[in-house]
Amino acid sequence: MPNIEEHSRISLARTGKDYAEIHEWIDKDPLTKVERHDITKIHEYGQMMLNRYGSEGLQEYLQHIHDDLLARFGHVKEDLEKSVQDTLAYFGVTARPSKALPSEYETLLADLELLRQAGVGPDDVIHCQRVCRKALEIASKINKPVNYDLIARGGLLHDLGKAKGRADDHGYVGAEIGRSMGIPSEILRIMETHVKAGLTPKEASEAGIPEKDYTPETLEEKIVVYADKLVDIIYSPDQVVSSETEAETRFTEILTAHPNLAKSKEAAQRQIRNHLEIQFMINSI
Repeated sequence: MPNIEEHSRISLARTGKDYAEIHEWIDKDPLTKVERHDITKIHEYGQMMLNRYGSEGLQEYLQHIHDDLLARFGHVKEDLEKSVQDTLAYFGVTARPSKALPSEYETLLADLELLRQAGVGPDDVIHCQRVCRKALEIASKINKPVNYDLIARGGLLHDLGKAKGRADDHGYVGAEIGRSMGIPSEILRIMETHVKAGLTPKEASEAGIPEKDYTPETLEEKIVVYADKLVDIIYSPDQVVSSETEAETRFTEILTAHPNLAKSKEAAQRQIRNHLEIQFMINSI
């Protein structure tokens, strides 16, 4: 892996500053070096870097982690670089990083902090991250205009309501929390419509929330609904699939065979209709 001096030289060439303090913080102490390279802590440390050094310092911290991962594991698999970049993409790490972290990544970091501060549990935060990534992946396959920022933030924040509970009202509850925080209405709609692929007025009444039709209408809403269910299938404790591709190709069969993943027969039918609609758009390219 690059040593501290090499990391500082790269930073100097990229930004005009060596950011030696950041690189020393990551690498200098052998007792903390492993922990400070842990990508599961990248949200915590990333926010610290953003607060202390600003956008550019955050970029240098992330690029340090990125470069070290490639140096350690780049020989294992030819496409590892793409895999690493995909994993870290929403943190602002790119093949040719700009001098400043794009504002949308600062927003996503703030959204992650919002989830934690609201009381969303660690497992649910991880789920939200997975949905964000899967939703962006799905959107990239569709040859239609989509709002990627909305998809990313909607995917990340869709389960904000799980700070208060896990029942069928959590989409509506999340939207109420988000509304009090000034989150845009389009994201609130994603929160409201993702539960069971769109609660009917009757289901809403049974859940104790305003009686209206929560059917997802926009493409962005439908993509997050689809990503949410795919992630449920991919990471199901029952291990019903062995790959992400299998979750898509066997989607209808899986929801039919595993009612616990569908939540209800009616929800399964809505999820399957949404799956078929999105797959048609993907395969029509």
